[in-house]
Amino acid sequence: MDAPETFGELIPVGGGDTIPLVREKLVLGRRESCDVCLRFPNVSGKHCELAFKDGFWSVRDLDSTNGIKVNGTKVTKKLLSPGDTLTIAKRSFTIQYTPPVGRSAAQFEEMMEDVEGLMDQPLLEKAGLEKPRRHDPMPPGRRGTIQPLRPLTFDDDEDDDDDDD
Repeated sequence: MDAPETFGELIPVGGGDTIPLVREKLVLGRRESCDVCLRFPNVSGKHCELAFKDGFWSVRDLDSTNGIKVNGTKVTKKLLSPGDTLTIAKRSFTIQYTPPVGRSAAQFEEMMEDVEGLMDQPLLEKAGLEKPRRHDPMPPGRRGTIQPLRPLTFDDDEDDDDDDD
């Protein structure tokens, strides 16, 4: 039987078994249902998610109680470079993987921020051609649509009972 393909590994700081990163999305936490179960009291049930996209790993906090840190700085979401130290509650791991040739994690992170920010604001507003909206009373599904008025209809029926002729 072949060993599963890995996208890298988490190496516990201070020793211990490495954790192979075998899927593109992994949930880490204390629950048995997590992809990587960390049985420590200060680790939340679902603590964080590791995601592998376009050759780079990123981490996202899943509203954990004790948070996550990358290289000692508390973050909610962060792109990970090979060799970065990820701290989950009080447990630290070094991430090791091979990034794509010719692109750094910083370049990729900058590109992703541009793409993510693109949908945050309408393009006309972003270009300065439209003022930001303060409140949009129209529900999202009906925004930008014009409902035609129904034509008024009159009854031209000659044998109308209302005529006194």
